[in-house]
Amino acid sequence: KEVEDLDAVELSHVGNAAYDALRRKHGWHHDKLWNVTSGKVIGEVHQTPMRSWAATEDLADGHDDWFPEKMGEIMSRTKVWCDIMSLGPPDGLFLEKMKEALKTIYDNAEGSDKKVTIRMMFGNIVGMPVNCDRVIKKLTEDLPQDAGERINMWVGAWRFGCSWNHAKIIAVDGRYLHTGGHNLWDYHYLKHNPVHDLSLEMEGRVTHDGHIFANDQWFFIEKKQSTCIG
Repeated sequence: KEVEDLDAVELSHVGNAAYDALRRKHGWHHDKLWNVTSGKVIGEVHQTPMRSWAATEDLADGHDDWFPEKMGEIMSRTKVWCDIMSLGPPDGLFLEKMKEALKTIYDNAEGSDKKVTIRMMFGNIVGMPVNCDRVIKKLTEDLPQDAGERINMWVGAWRFGCSWNHAKIIAVDGRYLHTGGHNLWDYHYLKHNPVHDLSLEMEGRVTHDGHIFANDQWFFIEKKQSTCIG
């Protein structure tokens, strides 16, 4: 069934082409997995490696440590709800900065009568299965014993045939969004011969749509969790 989005005005040529394909072929996912949305881009595009194009020497390890630090800073703003989505769990400095962000969230939740919710969703890639319990244990190992009284944390991963989560999103409190192409892998982005990738920070309605996008994948996990493939 074809759908129409009343916000689909003044789109670029590429935007119009994408919208037309989505509304014709994937109308049943409208307002869940795709939407015409809006928001404000904050700062410059996050490119890694940042200063490599004019370089004549190999980059030293740690050349873009600013990037996981920025991701952690955005995550640490969470007061109510944070959705994180990526191809696989964080490692290296990405892991450390997310652990630091969780500690900040824990500290800021002191005295609140409601727990902060953190949801992390990954792809359960063929040959790279995700042990969700182990991910939670690693991320929370430095938190105080009463962390569960302030934070509800969920980690999930899914695969359906040859499909799995490939979104890269940090959505915080319906206000702050980080999205793009970057995975959460130290060796790929921060060491010798890094992968080139782009992401950006945004604010506004687009963040709400990021949470909704995450919801639909969590609904899928909840549906399949108690079955033979769960």
